[in-house]
Amino acid sequence: MKPESIARGTAAFAEMTSYWNEKSGVPGFTYMVTLGMPQGTVATSMRADSMASFSEALWPMMADAEFQRLSNEVNACLSTPSEPVMWQLMHAAGEMPSEPSTIVHQITLRSMDPGALGWATEIADYASSVIGRPIVVGGTTYGSSNMATPANAITFFTYWDDAAQIDEGSPKLLMDAGYADLQQKANGLIDPGYMSSVLARRSN
Repeated sequence: MKPESIARGTAAFAEMTSYWNEKSGVPGFTYMVTLGMPQGTVATSMRADSMASFSEALWPMMADAEFQRLSNEVNACLSTPSEPVMWQLMHAAGEMPSEPSTIVHQITLRSMDPGALGWATEIADYASSVIGRPIVVGGTTYGSSNMATPANAITFFTYWDDAAQIDEGSPKLLMDAGYADLQQKANGLIDPGYMSSVLARRSN
């Protein structure tokens, strides 16, 4: 959001998402980024069984006059155009909640080798066992170097219920020798020049 439009834009974003949830049939969960991106960054998370099923929900909404009006209210407050990303869920480590948690930590890396997915699965399983929290591995072939998410990216979504869990779990992982060893295995699989780490709090 533009600095001068954060309050108005956040309210418009909530109203737009509420209308989407009422009409589309695919629930959207809104997030405010707290660390890792500029102040005022917001996001919507949705889950569908396939691209086809999501398209069935999306295109009628794109033709809905009220949804377009609400979208334009949000767009007027944005500092940059929105960036849609479609992740294919490749692996889940730990017991997954029925819906996104209160806080999500998203780490995104750029894959350089097909073996990166196997490595991502292994390190997600290990990290989940150390911190006791579920971690999802996602992949996408869509994106560009001009976007926050590049093509051929792999991301890790760690679900936290509250900040106290982060305080307890994160130091365990940072000091774990086995986790450090697995990070070293990424050499040649992951682009060392790209990494994004974002913390976001759910707002609906």
